[in-house]
Amino acid sequence: YKYPPEHYGWVVEIDPRTKKAKKLISMGRFSHESATVTQAKDGRIVVYSGDDKADEFFYKFISTSSSQLENGTLYVADTENGVWHPLDIEKDDRLKQKFNSQLDVLIRAREAARLVGGTPQNRPEDIEIDPLSNHVLVCLTNNKSRGDNYGQILKVVEDNNDHGSLTFHSETLLTGSVKNGFACPDNMVFDKSGNLWFTTDVSGGSIGKKPYEPFGNNSLFFVPRKGVNAGFAFRVASAPIEAEFTGPCFSPDGETLFLSVQHPGEKTADLQNPTSRWPDFNGKKLPHPAVITLSGPTLSRLVNT
Repeated sequence: YKYPPEHYGWVVEIDPRTKKAKKLISMGRFSHESATVTQAKDGRIVVYSGDDKADEFFYKFISTSSSQLENGTLYVADTENGVWHPLDIEKDDRLKQKFNSQLDVLIRAREAARLVGGTPQNRPEDIEIDPLSNHVLVCLTNNKSRGDNYGQILKVVEDNNDHGSLTFHSETLLTGSVKNGFACPDNMVFDKSGNLWFTTDVSGGSIGKKPYEPFGNNSLFFVPRKGVNAGFAFRVASAPIEAEFTGPCFSPDGETLFLSVQHPGEKTADLQNPTSRWPDFNGKKLPHPAVITLSGPTLSRLVNT
C-alpha cells in the first residue's frame, strides 16, 4: 500500500458535542467510500462499507452490542453464494496461517477478504438502506478492466430482512447504459416517499470521450418508486464541467435537496484559462467546490410522487 496504516484507510467516528475523534480499527482498512449505519433486529449496530477500487469488496461490520462500535466482527460479502464470511482469525484457519494477529487481518483487510472467498466487485461506493423495504442498495460505479464501463446498482436482501443475518440474496436493480441514460452511479439518497435519487461519477478525464460521449456531464437522477415510470432513471440536474455531485441529502421536511459539487474544472491546465468558472462565473476567479440546494414546486412534486 502507498499509505502507512497508522493514518489512512479507516473509518473515524467523531462526537460533534465534544469534537473527539476515534479511529474504528474494528471496521478494517481499505478505501471506505461510505459507512452506512443501521441496526440488526436484536439491536446490534451494523455498518455497511464499500471499498472504492476495482475488484475489491463489499463489507459489513456487526457490533457485539447496541452501544459501541469498537468491538464486533467484520464480514465480507460473497455475492455468488449469498454468504457473509467473517474476517476473524479465530473463526477461519486460513487466516491463522496467513496473518499474525486479528489486528494484522484488519490492517490487511483486502488480502483477508480475498482469502476467505469474498466476491470482487465493480468499485463499490455508496450504500443506502431503502426506508420502506429495508433492502440494501450498493452503487457499483464501474470496472473498466472487466469491460463494465457504466456500472450498476446492486440490491441486497438480507435473510429474514435482518441486517444481522449472515446469508442473503442479491440482484441488479439498475444498470448503467446508453439506453438507460446514465453511467457510473456513485451516491444515493431516498426521499420521504421512498423514491431513489442518485448521482454519477464519470471521471473528469473521461467526460465527453468514448465510451461516455452520450452522457454529457455528471448528473443527478430521480427514480420513481411507483406509477407508470417506476424504475426508470430521469435526469434532474447536470453538474458543472468536469465536476461531480456528491452527498445528496434531504432536509427533514423533504422539500430541499442538498448537493455537494466536487472539483469543477478539475482538468484545468492553465490557471489563466480554466475549463470552468463555476460557481462565480467571474473572469478573474478560479472554479471551486461548493454546496448547493435544490427546492421549489418541481422538486416538491417529484418528492411527493
